[in-house]
Amino acid sequence: MENSENRLIKLTKAIVKVCRNARIPLYSCRKSKHVYKQRQHVSIICLMKYFRLHYRSIVQLLEMTPALKTIMGLKRMPHYTTVQKFFRRFNPSTMESILRQTAKMFGISESTLAIDSSGFSSNCASRYYMMIKYRQSKGVWRASYIKNALSVDTESHAVISVMPRKIHTSDYMDLIPLANRSKKVVGIKTVVADRGYDSEENNRFVRYKMKARNVIRVRRRMCKRVNGRLRKEAVMDFDWGTYGRRNMVETVFSLIKRKFGDTLYSRSLRLQKKELKLLCIVYNLHRYVSCFVFELCFLRSHLNIVL
Repeated sequence: MENSENRLIKLTKAIVKVCRNARIPLYSCRKSKHVYKQRQHVSIICLMKYFRLHYRSIVQLLEMTPALKTIMGLKRMPHYTTVQKFFRRFNPSTMESILRQTAKMFGISESTLAIDSSGFSSNCASRYYMMIKYRQSKGVWRASYIKNALSVDTESHAVISVMPRKIHTSDYMDLIPLANRSKKVVGIKTVVADRGYDSEENNRFVRYKMKARNVIRVRRRMCKRVNGRLRKEAVMDFDWGTYGRRNMVETVFSLIKRKFGDTLYSRSLRLQKKELKLLCIVYNLHRYVSCFVFELCFLRSHLNIVL
């Protein structure tokens, strides 16, 4: 019980620290009521996603935990509709700056970057209801999901950048934007990706623009030639050992979906994209606090240091 309580307090302190480092304005506009700060609202929605609760439930939970209210600087809890309206008007670019701050907490100097994407359900209907619709539509399955592309550091398993898409396009379009965003946060020495990101343009960008090593699996077809000099080099001499690091991004997706769920509860596309970014922020904070608690327990048990 002590370790879980300490971890929750560490998580709340990490949220407050990240919001302070991201330099979020205290208030949304000059004419606001100046009752609650934006940092406090961000802390509430992060804890809401961490506990997999809704707006009403997280407000009721925080009312019974005065320690967390003290850390966030809340003298009284806001109404749950206040938090909901804040999330609606919250700027997505500010969420990206918060995500960059969570990635910088790991102290990554040079990164082996793994890029991949996965789908998150945009419909919170029950599986029984979906199966009935499947039978009524005579076997026509209509998938409703949003593709979320991530760039992950393979050493710390931290999410560096994120790019959600509603349009189900090819994966190779996401590599250059993700790499550009990741370069603003960490130094990149290697980019690892699967066949979905294979193209000569992506290989040239990683090799010559980013001055990094490209380890991208080549998409080969029967009786077809491989075009492009860099793609031919990958066919002749492919580094399978480094390519195995790509599995780390699959581990990150698995942890996010098991810990925080794979269903988005927002209804509009704009809010669903912000919810995906919020998931990555909460995952980075959870990962950072878990590593900190593990190192603390290791020092206490093996080195006999009184902290």
